[in-house]
Amino acid sequence: MITTQAELQALVNQGGSIAAATIAACPFVLGVLWVAIRIARHRFASYLALRWPVRRALVRGLTISFAFLLAWDLLSYLTGQKTPDFVINSYRTAKDTGALPLLLIAFCVAAPITEEFAVRGFLFRGWSRSFRGPIGATLLSSALWAAMHVQYDSYYVCEVFLIGLIFGYLRHRSGSTWLTVITHGFNNLAVLVQTAWIAARL
Repeated sequence: MITTQAELQALVNQGGSIAAATIAACPFVLGVLWVAIRIARHRFASYLALRWPVRRALVRGLTISFAFLLAWDLLSYLTGQKTPDFVINSYRTAKDTGALPLLLIAFCVAAPITEEFAVRGFLFRGWSRSFRGPIGATLLSSALWAAMHVQYDSYYVCEVFLIGLIFGYLRHRSGSTWLTVITHGFNNLAVLVQTAWIAARL
């Protein structure tokens, strides 16, 4: 039984708990999106641009994402930035409790699907067809997505915003939300691999 705020905070920061909550939220968010889209009398897949990207777009998206990660890692190294404690703690606690596979599914599958369907799918579609246009939709959705990542400091929130700009560009250029889901999952997988390497050296 949880009796103190410290114990509650420790539970919230456990990788297994985070993974379970992320996976559980996925069908709920998709259900809300489905209801909203059906009320507007649109087809779910069509409204969210759930079309598979062509090979060229997929290669472009992964290449751009990988190049950005390398550049940001270099900048972080040169400026002495440390990997966020949230990421390290999530990985370590998940590994210690045997929940690492669950964390992998949550970070690389559930979170990308939930966030991309909601942000680059639902919000981008609505905003890009308003007076804001695709550029305004990309900027606004990226800012909102970055603001959701309250577990990071301003440096890494800035990184999330820039990644959001990349995803917004890919979504507009390809017309495919699945492309941003894949690149988002690839990005999170790369972060987990890097975190595993860093945690092993600490």
